[in-house]
Formats: sequence, structure tokens, C-alpha cells
Amino acid sequence: MLALLLIGAQAFAQSSVSGKVTDETGEPCVGANVLIKGTTTGTMTDLDGNYSLPHVKQGAILVFSSIGYSTQEVKVGASSVINVVLQSDSRFLDEVVVVAYGTQKKKDVTGSITDVKSDIVAIQNTTTVSRALEGAAPGLQVSMVDGQPGYDMAIRLRGVSSTNGASAAALVVIDGVAQQTNSTYENPLSQLDPNDIASVTVLKDAASTALYGSRAGNGVILITTKRGSEGKSKISFQSRWGWNSIGDYNVNSIDSAAEYYEYAWKSIYNSYRYGVNGTGLPGVDANGNYYTNIATPNHTDEEARLFASQHLFDYNGSETQFQKNALGNNLAYNVPGAIYTTTGSGSNASATMSGAYLIDPATGKINKDATLLYNGDAADIMFSNAFRQEYNISASGGSDKIHYYASLGYQDEPSFLIASSYKRYSGRMNVDAQALKWLKIGANVGYSKTSTRAQAGKWGSRQIGGAYGNAMLHVKGWQPIEPVYTIDENGDYVRDTNGDRILNTKNASYSPLGVATSPYGSDFKYIAETNIERQDISTWTTRLFADVNFLKYFNFNVNFNMDESNWKRTMYVNSIAGRGTPNGGFGIKTYLRRIINTQQLLSYNQDFDKHHVDAMVGHEYEDLNRDDLNFGSGYELIPGYAIAGNFIGRYVNAGGENSTTPGFSTNIYRTESYLSRFNYNYDSKYYLSASLRRDAASKFTKDNRWGTFWSVGAGWRFSEESFLKEMKTWLDNAKLRASYGVTGNSNGLTSYYLNHYWYYSVATWQTSSNGTGVPATTAIRTGNDLVRSDLTWENIHQFDLGLDFSVLNSRITGALDFYDHKTVNSLFNQSVSPLASAGYTTVLGNAAKVRNRGFEIELDADIIRKKDLTLSVGINGTHYRTTLLSVPADQIPNYDETMDLPKGCWTVATEDMAQAGTASHAGRGIFYLRGEGKDLFNLYMPKYAGVDKTSGLPLYWHRVT
Repeated sequence: MLALLLIGAQAFAQSSVSGKVTDETGEPCVGANVLIKGTTTGTMTDLDGNYSLPHVKQGAILVFSSIGYSTQEVKVGASSVINVVLQSDSRFLDEVVVVAYGTQKKKDVTGSITDVKSDIVAIQNTTTVSRALEGAAPGLQVSMVDGQPGYDMAIRLRGVSSTNGASAAALVVIDGVAQQTNSTYENPLSQLDPNDIASVTVLKDAASTALYGSRAGNGVILITTKRGSEGKSKISFQSRWGWNSIGDYNVNSIDSAAEYYEYAWKSIYNSYRYGVNGTGLPGVDANGNYYTNIATPNHTDEEARLFASQHLFDYNGSETQFQKNALGNNLAYNVPGAIYTTTGSGSNASATMSGAYLIDPATGKINKDATLLYNGDAADIMFSNAFRQEYNISASGGSDKIHYYASLGYQDEPSFLIASSYKRYSGRMNVDAQALKWLKIGANVGYSKTSTRAQAGKWGSRQIGGAYGNAMLHVKGWQPIEPVYTIDENGDYVRDTNGDRILNTKNASYSPLGVATSPYGSDFKYIAETNIERQDISTWTTRLFADVNFLKYFNFNVNFNMDESNWKRTMYVNSIAGRGTPNGGFGIKTYLRRIINTQQLLSYNQDFDKHHVDAMVGHEYEDLNRDDLNFGSGYELIPGYAIAGNFIGRYVNAGGENSTTPGFSTNIYRTESYLSRFNYNYDSKYYLSASLRRDAASKFTKDNRWGTFWSVGAGWRFSEESFLKEMKTWLDNAKLRASYGVTGNSNGLTSYYLNHYWYYSVATWQTSSNGTGVPATTAIRTGNDLVRSDLTWENIHQFDLGLDFSVLNSRITGALDFYDHKTVNSLFNQSVSPLASAGYTTVLGNAAKVRNRGFEIELDADIIRKKDLTLSVGINGTHYRTTLLSVPADQIPNYDETMDLPKGCWTVATEDMAQAGTASHAGRGIFYLRGEGKDLFNLYMPKYAGVDKTSGLPLYWHRVT
């Protein structure tokens, strides 16, 4: 019994544990944490790395941790001395990022890149990856064109490097294949399920982009989809639900009927009291200056107040002839005791108020006895809280010989606007296998089907215009004094035979003043729900590859890629209401596009002691074929039945500006490229890189088809220098890098600029062909009289100087960059003599110079970093200036002292960004002031200068400085 008691006492004995904590080099780890696992008891090492921890039970586990090192756990045994060597945590230094045609350790990159974590993209509730990239990288500018679900957003990197707005889109590369983004209806990033994305890398300078040559001038977005990895099979299912609703759109607007009437009253008061010659308007003196009678009023304050209240609805600038004004006889209040005396006649009839007034003359405010009859707001008709849903299932896994990843996805994303929605079905299968010791093969096949229904606007879905299809026009353009539904003299809604309220579109709403004007003459709700603007896209993507390893240091990679898109746009305008009356119209535009891309890449990679060398040479060929077929007709038989067979009008388009006529076209575009890259580093401290690419494109004439693009880069990882050894306790990585190179851009050019072409059409039809469409005569016409052999790629000379750093075990990482991009031959529309240019008054040429200069900052911090929980904060910012350096001398207008412009300047209209940064929708009006040495986007609009105290009129600055 005594022996057992002694054993039990020994088992629960406690003793002091001490020791020393060092790193791999034997240096003491100062301030390392030593903690008894499962408790809050612990200590820290001193300046020599020593520690001592009392009252530690045998069998307890000590946890040793320090910033920059991997955590270790040690079980306490019989010994009271425990020494530990902590190993450096190199996970972040060894992080691999996707670069052009390959991968590279992030610490070895000499170019300016930003690696966007895939979970940042996948976690967001959005229909397109472009929206998820908003704010994810410095220098990346994302702009919404219309907010339509399923449409990509404009992506620009580091500003604009061209005077041609259609040339500004960043290149998007998905699994090694460049995407088509320079069209209003190209949406590659909305075809891709964000949950399938493994990595997104943003390439911004010449060192990182030059291998993409003629397409890289605006930066590159590299997207890689997921693949399987060795390990047990993993099945993941994710579902998301939510609601889409509109935000606060009532910004600086008058949204109450009371406020609206009070402002109208003030306007009449001012016109009556201070207007000139009884017109209610300012006068013009002998010198052409505007003036009012504010110094010598026409009437007293009391007279003007009474007049404005009496004639709130029938004052139209005359003090003797009264008729309906802009308020349209819409009286939203019941005014007890008011007497209405008819003025005007016919459709202009209104009434003068007496006895009681809607606006109290004494206060200029709504009569406190007046009661509101209705609320004029169409938001409830056009907007709703729409339920969204999304489902994703994936399976992945593999062995040492084969890896696989498979996924299925569905997303239903209705807009808060009625008749506006987006749906996507997607699937992916990615398999790779180590067929032989020296041979690896794989296939990555993806499919997506999307359907996007947008507002059926006058000018198409992406430039809605001020037409019946514009929901915001009806909501924001609806005055709060106007009833949305027709009301009777009792203030009740007028209903149809089904008991539904009738919209106020027929000037039939009651008003004691006379006929109340309806804001819109057509049933806009019926138009929005019935008219169609829909895009259906089916896309197959296929990636096949083979990797051959030989002679230990060499790899030969062969890629065969094919993307096939079947696009269909359906347009329908009804025959009952709106611009399609009385016949209606129907149109279909379709295209089938196939892109075949092949790549052959030979790589070499070897280490010599502290020297590392890798190199790559390659060849790439791309073939694009696109066939378009369009159909259009009118005269529908059954209203609302939107199929082609319901329309019997031959050779008649859909009856709208965004419709089509029957036709077809074929487009073939081919490119061929040779590329190479060389990287060298010594001891992971000193880096050199170079790349070279030669591109040829069929869009250019044969004498001007090839272009050369290149870059050089260097880096110094000074954190590895011996003189900074003492800083290694907190400084993980610090690298200074610089690059220079030339990239290209041809986004703003199509083959139609560069080649002579013809098209065929019917000139007249036989009138007695019984509707069979037999032509009487045909015509062959030229589409371009100028063969532009002088046009070529825009060449952008790019310089970048940057600093990358990470501290505290990479808990804080960041980058600073300065860049200077100069386009030496930017596309520019030159004015020319029509006599010398086949009738053209302007001709596009490589005639301007543009500079884009700026700086960027990026900072990320892990606030919490645990196995199951991470809390990170990231900020980034950029500032740049785009300057027009020069244009042809004869393009600068001759200066005249009478001009309201600075010398050497001219004005241009606005340039809109479509979803990919194109300028397919030109704006209206003058918005930019341009000149050599001035900002390219220098806004030029009237500048308010306050109120003229002598007249009460607004002042605007006359001359731009």
C-alpha cells in the first residue's frame, strides 16, 4: 500500500521547466512565447532566448511560438530542461503565383503584380467576376455601365493609354486563352462561375505583361480555374439566398408634393414681382447683359404673395392671359373652401384659385387645412425586393497518379427592376494524370449557359435612353404631384373590369382645375413587362495539355484550346403600347464564334549552387471564326407572342433603333506569335529577367503585320543581406524592383479599317412576286475606299519602380509602385481634306502621344490568423494623371481672341465606357477640354459662380483658364 501511494504522488508531481529557444542558425529567439497548452499560463524568452516556467506537470504540452517561425509543441517528460530550435515559416516566401505562360515564386517576381485570393472572389454575391474585383488591386478601375445583372463591368488598369476610348480594356486571360472583351455584348467574366476560380493575378507593368505582346498595353487579368489535388475525395455543397433591392436613389431631389408646390409658388412670386415688361423673364440691356427689376420691384411683397397663390396653376408668364402651366392641373390636395374659376380653353384650360389657397400667401407653405389625396411615386410599380438564389456542388481529390475536380452551379439573380433578370447554369470537369514518369496529360472542360433579360430600351440594353423602356425615367421623372393611378372626384382609384387600378396615362384623372395632364401617354408597366431585350449565351471551353519532362532540366508543354460561343439576342416591341404601335416588331441577332488556340512551350530550369536560371521559348497560334445571322420582321398577329412565326412583315425590321434587318456576315481573324523569357537570380537576392515576343495579326496588311514587344527587369531582395540580419526577427521580405519595356495595343482597330471590302444587297424588290421576295435588281457596294497600310499597333513604353515587403511572419504585407507609361503612336482621329481621302473628313492614324503616370500603394494585414479563423484587412490606393502630350500640329485650331477657350485647346464630346472599356456608346454634348500638355479627361462644363446680387440671376464663369 505504501508503494502505491508513493507512485501516485510521483505521477502528479510538478516541477519547474527551463531551457533555451533558438533558430536554425543558433541565434536566440527573443520574445518567443512559451505556453502550457489548454491554459493561459506561459512566459516569454529573454534577450538570450532563455525561459523558465514553474509548476509544470509531467505530461503537459508546451507550445513554443514566435513571429516568423513555425509553432512547435513539446511534451514534458522527466527532464526539467527543454531546449527548442524553431524553424523559419517560409510558407509565404514560397508562395507561387500565376504569371504569363507559367508560375513563379512570388518573392522572385521582378514585375508589378497583385495576387487576388480566390476566396475574396468566391465569397461575394455577384453575377460577374469583374464586380468581385472592385477594390481588390491598386490601379484596377472597375466601372458599372448600367448595373444589369449578368453584364460585365469595365476594367481598366492604371488609367488610359490611348486617345481612342475603344482601346482601353484590360486583357482577360482564362486558363491561358485571351478572351474577347471589346464588344458591348461580350461578357466572358459573367460566363464563369466564381466558385470555380483558383487564382486571379493582375499584371500591370511591362515585365509581367510583355509576353502577351500586342494585347498587353492595358494590363492583363489572369484567371485560373480549380483542379484536383492528391488526397481523399472532398465533396462540397454551398447554397446562398438573399434579396436584391434598390439603394437610396432619392439624392438631392424633390420627392414631396408639398415641397414641389412651394418651389413653384416661389418661382411665380419672383417672376411676377421682378420680371421685366410683364413677361416674368429677365430683360436684356443695350450691351447684351441680362437684368431684372429686383432693385425696383413691379409689385409689393403682399401683392406678389397673393398673386402666386391665386395663379399657382394658371400663370404662364403673362399677367393677363392665364392658362394651364407646367403643373398640369395636378392637384394632390383637397383644399377646403377653395373656389376654382376657369381660365384658358380647350387642352390649355385651368383655373384661378380664390376663397382658400393651396399655398398660404402669408407663409409660402402648404395650407395647414389641406389634406393629401395621393402619393405620386411609381417606385412600387417598377421596383421590388427580388429573391436571389445560388447553388454549387463540387467534388475533388486524387492519388499520386491522377487528380480531378468537377463542379455544377446554378444562379438565379433577378434585378430589383421588373422584367430584368439573369440566370446561369455552369459545369466544369478538370482531370490530369501522370501517364508515364516523363509524361503528364490533362483536360479541362467547362460549360455555361446564361440568360440575361434587360430593360428593352430605345437604344439597346446598354444605353437605355429617355424612352418607354427606362424604368428610372418613370420613377425619377414622375413628379410627386401626379397620381400614378387614375383617381376620380372622390379621390378613389378608377379600376378596370378585373378590379385592377388603371395607370394614369390617359389624361383621365380628376382635378377641380380642369383636365389633369398625365406624365406619360403609354402603359409603361405593360411595356416593361412585355417588351423583350434578352441575351442567351452558351459557351464551351476546352483545354487539353501534355507535359513532357526530359534531360532532367527540360519540359515541353503542348496546349490545345478551343472556346465556342453561341450567342443569341432577342428583341421584341409590342403592338399595343409604346414605340412599337401599331404593328409591333421582332428581331433576332445570332453568332457562332469558335476560337482555336495552340501553344508549344519549351522550358529550361536549373540551379547551380547559388545560381538559378530558367528560360522559355514558345510558339502560339490563334484562329477566330465568327458567323453572324440576323432576322427581323414586323406586323405581329397575336399581341405578346414573341416568336418569329407570329410576324408576317417581310423585309421590315423590328420597328426600333435597336432592332435588326435580315443579314449575315463572316469574320476570320488569325494571329501568330513567337515568344521567349529568361530569368536569373543569385542566392535569391539579385534578380534579372527579360522577355521578347513577336506578333503577327491578319487585321494588318502584309507589309505591316509583325510587331516586336519586349521587357527587361531587375530586383534586389535586400532583406537577405547580412547587414540586415538583426532585422530578421520582424522583417520577412523586402525587395526593390524595376522594369522597362514596350507593349502593344490594337483593341481600337478592326480589319475593316485596314482592308478594302465589299458587301452585297438588294436594290429593289419585284412588286408582283406574291411575297416571295424575288429581287428586281441587286447592288454591290464598297464598304471602305481607303486601304490603311499605315496603321499599326499602339506602342506603350512602360517604366515601373516598386518595393515589395512583408513583416511579422507576413502578417503585414504591402507594395509601393511608381509607373510612367508613354504611348508614342496613339490612335487619333485627324481632320483631313475629303478630296485627298476618298470623301472622308477624318481619318484614324497613329498620330498622338499620351502619358500615363502615377503611383500605387497596397497594404494587407492579418489581424487574426488561426487554423479555423482568419480576419484580414486590406487597403489600396492609386493616383494617376493621363496627359495628352502631342497631336499633329495641323489638328490644333488657330487661336482667336474671341474664342472662349485657352490657346491651343479644343473641345470633344464625352466618351462612355462599355462593359469592357470600349466606347461603343457615344455620349451627347461637349464634356472635355483638350490640348497638348493637358489632362486627357479634363471636364469642360459650365462652372457656377454664385448669384448676382444686383439681379438675383445665376452667374457662370465665361472663360476657361
